[in-house]
Amino acid sequence: MDESTNAAPQESEVRLQSDKMRNTGIGKLLVQMSLPAIFSMLVQALYNIVDSLFLTNINYDVSGYVGNNIGNDSFNAVSIVMPMTMLVVALGIGIGVGANAYIARKLGEGNRESADKAAKSAILMGIASWALMAALAFVISKPFMRAFVNNENASDANYVIEQGALYLGIYMAGSIGVITDIICARILQSTGNMKIPMISQLAGALTNIALDALFIVAFKWGVLGAILATVIGQWLAAAIDIAAFIFKKQDVSIGFKGYKPQTQYFLHIAKIGAPAFIMNAMSSVVTIIMNIMLRSYTNGITVLSAYFKVQSFIFMPIFGLMQGAMPILSYNYGANEKQRFNSAFRLGLYIALGVMVIGTLLFQIFPEALMAIFKSPTASQQENDLLVKEGAYAFRAISIAFIPAAFSILLINMLQSINCPVSSLLMSLSRQLLFLIPSAILFNYLWQQQGIWFCYPFAEILSVIVYLPFAIRDYRKQFAYKAQQYADHTLGN
Repeated sequence: MDESTNAAPQESEVRLQSDKMRNTGIGKLLVQMSLPAIFSMLVQALYNIVDSLFLTNINYDVSGYVGNNIGNDSFNAVSIVMPMTMLVVALGIGIGVGANAYIARKLGEGNRESADKAAKSAILMGIASWALMAALAFVISKPFMRAFVNNENASDANYVIEQGALYLGIYMAGSIGVITDIICARILQSTGNMKIPMISQLAGALTNIALDALFIVAFKWGVLGAILATVIGQWLAAAIDIAAFIFKKQDVSIGFKGYKPQTQYFLHIAKIGAPAFIMNAMSSVVTIIMNIMLRSYTNGITVLSAYFKVQSFIFMPIFGLMQGAMPILSYNYGANEKQRFNSAFRLGLYIALGVMVIGTLLFQIFPEALMAIFKSPTASQQENDLLVKEGAYAFRAISIAFIPAAFSILLINMLQSINCPVSSLLMSLSRQLLFLIPSAILFNYLWQQQGIWFCYPFAEILSVIVYLPFAIRDYRKQFAYKAQQYADHTLGN
């Protein structure tokens, strides 16, 4: 059994970076912890748009292509692949969130040794995840693409299949970069170090954008250039995170000297991180199911992919806010600082709601302008006009979900921080799958493509109504339990 503390933690002889989560004012602390993550997330969102623009604006000949809209077909190839890349990222996020919450909680309790062992365990879990993805890379890529392309024998369809399979295979085989980057960044964030993750994300995204211009525009490598730029950017970000542990002492170590794997740490990380993994994996599964329904509509998959690209400018700041708030909440739960926990949660909720209100207004007032970003120069005016019209309708419908989504995301992260993985998992499953997919099938049957988009606000609103009472119950129960642990001197793993 892992070591445990039998009394409330004493003041550490060594001052740790994470001490600020107990002592710094909540407003200042949340800003310090969240702004770097928000900034790096916005850069990632910018990359998503820029990457798409490079692809949709391809207008040069590619060997073997005989269609009439190579820009749109290139974008569609990468759009179809997107759910599988989301699944890879979900693995990294699940491990990273589990490690983040657990390490921060152990540091809050004063149990630095457990925090250190958990960091090493998370790295091993990341390596295992990459090995699995690499093994699957070239087995599933082409079959996956074929499942979403109609009329496979058409020249443009063959191009979409071949280019999408190429992109997916390289992405999965090279996913050691993105998985390592996510996990190392979350470990650093759990100790209060938000600067290095921001730098790594910024460097990776800017490198990606620069290489997009070089590979896609200058070298004319098309989709191959896009994926090479992506993987190289991810590797650079991971290298910067690892260098932070090598060249500067952190509150925890990822070095394996003298380390012996212990099952309990893998289980703790998996238990806490499962809701985050499932929430992100379900996004992948849901997108795949949605693409199956939308592939019968001319612009269905393109519109959904475009929506995800644009909405990232709204949701990425919320996710960055959660990256900053998670270690604060977990640390102060571990330290039994209920008032600080409440203050951090309330402030995070106010900020998230403010961002979502702005996002809702933008998507309701300017959807045509947002969708026009994805017009292809090789498409006809009529094709582009139809794409913008259908996209604008979808943007308005889906954006109704933004404000209730703020409540859902905050509640899920709060439940993770107080060690309620089952409740968090159920809420994640419901909003992403149990409520959303049946409503999408029903709305598609009743109102076809125009009806599908309303499944998103329906699922978000229903999940908040159903799970808010349970979240309040779990919050009260867990803090009562933590207070009893301190009173009984039974703090442990």
